[in-house]
Amino acid sequence: MPKVEVIVGPKEHVFEMAEGENLLFESISRSVMIPFNCTSARCGTCRIKVIEGEDSLSEVGEPEVLRLGEERVDEGYRLACQAYVHGDIKIEVPQPRLY
Repeated sequence: MPKVEVIVGPKEHVFEMAEGENLLFESISRSVMIPFNCTSARCGTCRIKVIEGEDSLSEVGEPEVLRLGEERVDEGYRLACQAYVHGDIKIEVPQPRLY
């Protein structure tokens, strides 16, 4: 089973999940806070940054590129609602900027 590490601010959550499952839904079921609104790539709220294991996620789809832009995708950003896990990964949930 793939090992998933999720960094949310100062906290790090580590869990195992079944291969091929959706990252957002599995995180929600484990009370790991990845913000979301739509679960279908329309809002972009569930944006994550892949730190390790980019090849262990499903391929980036057109909805992600349209929502995030090619530059962000190239920087390692994904939408958790569109990411299916196939191996060990480490991700970070970007924190909102406070002005």
